[in-house]
Amino acid sequence: MNTHFYIIDDDELFLKLGKMYLEMGNCTSSVTLFNDASQALNVIETIMESVVDQRYVIFLDLNMPILNGFGFLEALEKKPKYLQKNIQIYVLTSSINHEDIERIKQYKSVTEYLNKPMTREMVQHVCAS
Repeated sequence: MNTHFYIIDDDELFLKLGKMYLEMGNCTSSVTLFNDASQALNVIETIMESVVDQRYVIFLDLNMPILNGFGFLEALEKKPKYLQKNIQIYVLTSSINHEDIERIKQYKSVTEYLNKPMTREMVQHVCAS
């Protein structure tokens, strides 16, 4: 099964560095960057309904304008479960707010809560999962 990575973050530098780490990690040839979670949600919803032999890994920031990470998760979790089965979401944020950490635990679609910055070790961990 092929793996496609999405990075959703409003920080352009983080997007570029994240893509570089993923490409250096040799676990994907496909990385899509989004600086707007609502655009990412539209693309992911379309793909969820049409492609079933792919694994999707999403790195999601929480604090973004327009649609934040929580709004993204709420919209995604309203989709039928069978459409979500090939998606792993890693919340990757600079937030160390205890309330955010507790709130994330209620989303079944979240695989893990990670703190920025992204590192090579983090990418290796995610690729091995």
